[in-house]
Amino acid sequence: MGPATTPRVARTLGVAALAVAFLAGCTSHTESGDARLPQAASWSSVTGGPSNSGRAHGSVSQTPELLWSRTLGAPAIGVASSDGIGSSFQATISERGCNLFSLSADDGRKRWCTRLPTDGPRITATVDGRGSLFVPMFGGVGAVASEGENRWFLPTRGTPTTVTLLNNRHLLVISHQGAAKVVNAHTGLDASPELRLAGRIGTDDRGYGLPWCGIGERGCPVPGPAAVDTSSATAYVTVWTPDADEPELVAVRYNADDSAAVDGALDVLWRAPLADGRLGVPAVLSNDRNEVYVHSRDGDLAAYSAVDGSRLWSVPVGYRPDLPPALLPDGTLVTGGRTTTMWKGTDDDHDDDAGPSPVVAVRGEDGSGRELWRRDDLQQLTNPAATEDGRVLVAVRTDGVEDVPGIAVHVLDGGSGETLHRIEVPAAGGPVSGLSIDSDGRIMLTTGLGAVYVFD
Repeated sequence: MGPATTPRVARTLGVAALAVAFLAGCTSHTESGDARLPQAASWSSVTGGPSNSGRAHGSVSQTPELLWSRTLGAPAIGVASSDGIGSSFQATISERGCNLFSLSADDGRKRWCTRLPTDGPRITATVDGRGSLFVPMFGGVGAVASEGENRWFLPTRGTPTTVTLLNNRHLLVISHQGAAKVVNAHTGLDASPELRLAGRIGTDDRGYGLPWCGIGERGCPVPGPAAVDTSSATAYVTVWTPDADEPELVAVRYNADDSAAVDGALDVLWRAPLADGRLGVPAVLSNDRNEVYVHSRDGDLAAYSAVDGSRLWSVPVGYRPDLPPALLPDGTLVTGGRTTTMWKGTDDDHDDDAGPSPVVAVRGEDGSGRELWRRDDLQQLTNPAATEDGRVLVAVRTDGVEDVPGIAVHVLDGGSGETLHRIEVPAAGGPVSGLSIDSDGRIMLTTGLGAVYVFD
């Protein structure tokens, strides 16, 4: 009998086989005009959209109630995304079978599912306006057609944490190891040279640094998705170069002549030190695209100028979120959960700070920031989700039944923090993978155990 195959080798072989399968499929060197669309006008990626605002493209019912629920048969990872035309997408981690599901938003029926090498702190498919997917996975990103067919596979140095459509032709990909490039969204072919935001990593191991991505420690150079201004093709991302004393907030821009069939390039505009360190929480871009919001190591939420990276203001929130704030239309930021809901690996150095994780709203005004309201009675379990009419939804821990903690969703007034409506999630417990809202106002909550609940 030959030697046993290690999990890492098996996963590497799986990636290689998947790449062959993708490349043998529908890859084309022919441009398709406007056949590809920008990101869907729905919850189109892990943080809602390119700017990481955590805000839906619409509102929700005044009193939403359970529409349907189902289990996926495996632990879920990441937030459910949606295409705005009737489908939602959820990734799971499993030893066999499907781990990317396309579900009917109306009734939860499985439209299709496929097996992909998903791995990373948060895996959510990015969706374009026709329901085509761009899926981050171990060692690359794959393009999947709206009906589930594999289209192309792009190998990357590490697992992509940023997968964002800049326009109907260009896809920005940044891996957790800091390898950034722009590719043609239709073919998967390079549209820029690779830019190494964290310098050269001294290993060829695609998994190097992944265990630290959830907590944003220096072992993971780029733990979270960049906040992207698609109008100027500018991305803002936190980077911790190996061996550097402190991380940085980095602004990069894609420059290309769209009137010519030539490659462009990613250029670094500026790098600003984050002297207080940073968490694995994605940066968020302000509504006017003038400010970038980043959580520091102690949890304080700070604003930086999008022009030059200068620090503008900072507000203490009293805890360390694991997830980004949601941005309301009036500029209010509502902080995310500090949880015991994500396994962060054996080197997690803040297990002792597992809670509480209140809900805190802050706003920047006249060059400074201030706290607007705080709900210390709510122990938030995942990312908040804002609406266009100024409300914010949070998933929180409840007492449950028979001493088994449960989960509830609160609809809060963004101006005061008052609970407007409360939904008890039936038979739900454990960690929460994510909370999102599609363009029709359906609320999707996925537990870490792989149960999906939709409210309307």
